[in-house]
Amino acid sequence: NTDFMDLTEYLNHIVKITNMKCLTPDIDHYRECGFLAANLYACSIFGEDALLNLSVEQNPSSKKITGYVRIRSKTQGVALSLGDKITSNQRTSDENIGNSRN
Repeated sequence: NTDFMDLTEYLNHIVKITNMKCLTPDIDHYRECGFLAANLYACSIFGEDALLNLSVEQNPSSKKITGYVRIRSKTQGVALSLGDKITSNQRTSDENIGNSRN
């Protein structure tokens, strides 16, 4: 769960905090339909690939966003690191990202 109320805003936030590239084209039309599925990709400086699948929906009455983030990587360390980064920053706004890091 997150405190974000806009699907594309949440996706852009995840892209920013993970430094991943969104592979899903035309994400702006998801604003009206109430759900969003997107694939993100990154390659580490060590050549390790990571694929993230974001699948979220917005409750029509409460406007809350809920869903799943699935991370796939050949190495467990990359997946765990991305998962920790998302978990610790998914509720914070962009202004607080730098302040929440250790």
